[in-house]
Amino acid sequence: MAQVEPIEKINGKDLPGLIKGLRDKKTLVDDIRHDGQRVLAARGTRLPGTRTPIHVHDHSGLTCVISGQITDFIEGKKDRIYGAGDCYFMPAGTPMSAANLGSEPVILVDIFVLPPGEVPMKVIESELSK
Repeated sequence: MAQVEPIEKINGKDLPGLIKGLRDKKTLVDDIRHDGQRVLAARGTRLPGTRTPIHVHDHSGLTCVISGQITDFIEGKKDRIYGAGDCYFMPAGTPMSAANLGSEPVILVDIFVLPPGEVPMKVIESELSK
């Protein structure tokens, strides 16, 4: 994992929502490709009013929204809302978070290609990264 300084804001703003993990997590794919890279796909549910801690990925990934609506916060980019059927790119080495600001649970699928043994994300939010 790359070294990234702990932070508490994205694009100079505090983020809405309580920091909570996904519910009902399920690994859909966890396999090694012919080139030795690991393919990881996992599904989970983000409850209303919750968000991920600010984090980075050493390897980019995708999130696809199966149902509900998620707000994505990425350093250097405008906040975006994604709904069912949408997917968004998670760039490597860039602080980010995502929040369910709606009233319904959001079902998400995260997809990564990364070296075996590496974790898909590193929390860098100030109070949580210690």
